[in-house]
Amino acid sequence: MPDARGLLTSQTAFDTNAPGFYIYPHMRAATVVISVFEAGLLLSICALPACAKTPPEAKSAPAAPEAAPSGGGSAAGGQDNTPPPGLDISRLDDFQKKVFFRVVNTEPSICGQAQSLLQSAKKDPNCRRSFNAVRYVAHLVDQGFTDSEIGESLSKRYRNTVTHNLDVSEAPMVGSPGARITLVDYECPHCKRFQPVLRQILDEFKGEVKLYFKHYPLPQHTQARLAAEAATAAQKQGKFWPYEEKLWANQDNLTQAELEKYAKETGLDMTKFRQDMESPAVKARVQKDRTEGSAAGISSTPTLFINGREYSDTHDTESLREWIKEELSK
Repeated sequence: MPDARGLLTSQTAFDTNAPGFYIYPHMRAATVVISVFEAGLLLSICALPACAKTPPEAKSAPAAPEAAPSGGGSAAGGQDNTPPPGLDISRLDDFQKKVFFRVVNTEPSICGQAQSLLQSAKKDPNCRRSFNAVRYVAHLVDQGFTDSEIGESLSKRYRNTVTHNLDVSEAPMVGSPGARITLVDYECPHCKRFQPVLRQILDEFKGEVKLYFKHYPLPQHTQARLAAEAATAAQKQGKFWPYEEKLWANQDNLTQAELEKYAKETGLDMTKFRQDMESPAVKARVQKDRTEGSAAGISSTPTLFINGREYSDTHDTESLREWIKEELSK
């Protein structure tokens, strides 16, 4: 993902160790947020029309004074300034290392021990999640997140235990039926931004990931529900995926006439297609998907769930890949 680089123009004009002075030299650009359930279940919920809610921008915040990172050992105040074995933080500059060590020395263990996140990652071989969390902190610091944003992201990813059970019995699926990781992707016809990421993940994790699709049309987009019903009608003829590709390729042209045009191009039986689009069963199916998504607490789109938990990271290939790797390592 691209990031926006902030530039400190006068190093002599500021005391960067002074209380209340807190500037990130690397501020991240707004990233498009855009799909693993059950020993892996990932659910992505994408809606209309913007299709994405960006994470909060990095912002200035007061920081407590801290010891500068050293090559090894603990700082005079007791802060541990060495990363756990196996974690390379060389990409972080000196300022970012200060932020990194401050956070991992302050945040508690992911596994509940009475020690810091960093000490847990170093000393508790049974808590691999703490090591993963420390690595995640390094990634967030590199992206320009503030201390409070990092703490919030850690809580959502590693401390949130709320899971959701979603019914995929009627959802179209692509991938290996016996895959360990199930991706359930709640989508809208107007959001194709996440599709390249999903394709890349399916390609990289062949045999380990399968993808289910569910609908989440939003009322502010007048053509979304109609398009979702058309895709459901196409599914009844076994051609959901090629038809859905047509919708994504023409997301600004989803009138009834255009939907029928795409159906013809996909090779659908037009009489059956029209009948299914008008059938109460198809309409109820789309509504069921949306109701289920709302019950799962969706407040913005896209929304992801991994193993039934809400995915709170940015929806790029690298971030999604790391989540899946962690699921596979369990």
